[in-house]
Amino acid sequence: MDIYSKKQRWKQILLLSAVLIGVGSLWYTSGLVKHIQITERQKMEVWAEAVRIVTSADLDTELAFPFSVIENNTHIPVILTDAEGEIIFQRNLDSLKTENPKYLFRQLEHAREENDSLVIDLGSGEYQLLYYRDSFLLRQLIFFPYVQLGVIILFILVSYIAFSVSRTAEQNEVWTGMSKETAHQLGTPISSLIGWMELLKDSDLDPSMILDMQKDTSRLEKITDRFSKIGSRPLMKDSDLTSILKESLEYIKNRGPHNVEYLLDLPSKPIIISLNDTLFEWVIENLLKNATDAIEGAGRIILHAVDIEDSVIVDVEDTGKGIAKSRFRTIFKPGYTTKKRGWGLGLSLSKRIIESYHHGKIYVFSSSPNDSTIIRIILKKTKTQDRETNL
Repeated sequence: MDIYSKKQRWKQILLLSAVLIGVGSLWYTSGLVKHIQITERQKMEVWAEAVRIVTSADLDTELAFPFSVIENNTHIPVILTDAEGEIIFQRNLDSLKTENPKYLFRQLEHAREENDSLVIDLGSGEYQLLYYRDSFLLRQLIFFPYVQLGVIILFILVSYIAFSVSRTAEQNEVWTGMSKETAHQLGTPISSLIGWMELLKDSDLDPSMILDMQKDTSRLEKITDRFSKIGSRPLMKDSDLTSILKESLEYIKNRGPHNVEYLLDLPSKPIIISLNDTLFEWVIENLLKNATDAIEGAGRIILHAVDIEDSVIVDVEDTGKGIAKSRFRTIFKPGYTTKKRGWGLGLSLSKRIIESYHHGKIYVFSSSPNDSTIIRIILKKTKTQDRETNL
């Protein structure tokens, strides 16, 4: 299992943990709410009986206990109405609003929605209706698990974002340090090789051999230049994109297997766009190398480019083994590779170059198993470039 599969599993575990905590809290709180509702119902039945005794009592009846029951209700809002629905008594409502008939009517409607009324039989066909609302504590308890679940999810989300930002910053430092160190380490032997070639020119060595060595040394200098630009702001200039694509394809074609066909699908006119030639050429070479590796046996690689109004689209299409949809984003992560050799940094570097330096997009546009895969690059034009194109 690679690091990104483990990461995905930990995400799922965290999410499942939050859901289990929320569901467990809901289940426990639901049972507690039902118990409190039953208790409050029983209290209201006792309260209604106390009201009945006080209302229908004669002069000789001892009313101390019924009055104490009525007075001791200090937390459950109650509304008492006559048979016609007119409010005749209320308790534990907002004392500052009870003079407002609309407020009392709203509270009565809420009470009807929350609980069944209690009938107080006064005898001789007369009766009153007792309505009551859930206590403030009970209403808080009903919403508590939802608030708790929200806090847990928010905590996990904030923690994940903080971790991701920290990890991205750390990756950037690693990228920069590794690239600068690689460029530095390559610089010394390349300078030495250039010096040796100057000496070899004065010898009787075959000039063609020296020419080949010069080409390889120039290639090493280009690689060093690429690494040195990582971590610093590269110089951008208007360049002919079609020329860069042609040169990149030709370089990979000369070193690729003979059973792979390399094709270009470019517009007839040059595409002028602001680029860093060295870094963008590196991206195209990485994509072409990956496309070549994806082809097992004979196949075809097509490099497309389309110039539209405000953007340029570059597609690298291959007829290789394809990419699983679940891996569309993962392939651009550092360390992801399906090869036995390599560190899995090519596509990650490509994404960094396109998105961080060129402010474009790179993604898997489409992929079908053993059919075709298209990696798409979208580069935005500047207003200056648009004017030049129109001219």
